[in-house]
Amino acid sequence: MLTEYDVRQAVEFESHDSPVLSVYLNVDPQRRTVEKYRLALRNLLDKASAANPEDVRRVQNYIEMGYNRTGRGVVIFSCAAKDFWWVQSFAVPVEDAMFVSFRPYVRQLARLLDTYERCGVVHVDQEGARLYLFNMGVLEAADGYLGQEVKLHRSGGWANPRYQRQEAQQARRNLQEAAEVAEEFYRETGTRRLILAGTEKNVARFKELLSHRLRTMVIGQFSADANASQTDIRDKALELAAKAEEKEAQLLADRVLATAHQGGNAVLGLVDTLTAVQHGRAQHVVALADYSQHAYRFVDSGLVVLELSEEGDLASGRIQDLPDAVESTLRRALAQGIGVTLLDQHAELAEAGKIGALTRW
Repeated sequence: MLTEYDVRQAVEFESHDSPVLSVYLNVDPQRRTVEKYRLALRNLLDKASAANPEDVRRVQNYIEMGYNRTGRGVVIFSCAAKDFWWVQSFAVPVEDAMFVSFRPYVRQLARLLDTYERCGVVHVDQEGARLYLFNMGVLEAADGYLGQEVKLHRSGGWANPRYQRQEAQQARRNLQEAAEVAEEFYRETGTRRLILAGTEKNVARFKELLSHRLRTMVIGQFSADANASQTDIRDKALELAAKAEEKEAQLLADRVLATAHQGGNAVLGLVDTLTAVQHGRAQHVVALADYSQHAYRFVDSGLVVLELSEEGDLASGRIQDLPDAVESTLRRALAQGIGVTLLDQHAELAEAGKIGALTRW
């Protein structure tokens, strides 16, 4: 289970004496056999000429002998010289990638966190609901409420309408109790997104009984019968969450652009976004996923700039070449608990500097 502590370990580690090897490997059994993902790893590591050979060996040994083959994506950060080893297996796939730098490469990790972190799923039927909380595709918590059994009376006779009313009332009581349990469960777990599963009729009834707070958290629903397995529920929820996040990302970028153009609390472009993050003003950063930009880092202060002035050069102390200032922006945001959203494409954002942020002031 990926925790906040795990994330902070990844984003805060750095080594200026020895390189850090970062590897993202897709091990989805639906797409690759063991032999195929091992070959993919060897191809990645063949390109890691700047890495410490010991880090290459550690990564390869882990995938070939230590990995338990239970996930769909593996992320590894290694710096043997500093005894740093960070590995996570995810129930969601990742894109193959390899990087060598003085820090772990966290851009793809940021996207995983934004898309799949803490998603609640309510599986509804007439007897109540089963409540799930998935974090990065892994079941983190579960609860539920099952009330009195509801029987469907199909026989004729004078009592049939009365039985139907009684059973409808019982079904509503079951769903009302389940809604109350869901309110407490998802409040205590700090869930911010919710997906509903079940028949269209049961989901509609249940949604009407939810509090306004929970209704605003619902990002979608899908059909599922009462006997659907936890794995089926998870897989459908992950697919829906990814689609919903893509839509939310577009809307968030639209909001950043509109707010900035209106002179509100938002900034556009790398310089202003980086400044907002460095000064603790940023509230949520949005960027195009493939955007990168060279910059410089003042080692003593940690300040990152795109260009060096003569005065800054003289007063800086140690200056470090920074291949990707966008990566540094995202890392700093994650370290501060600032939201990060990456988009594959957004025409207006691309024209406005490819990155921006909502700010607190």
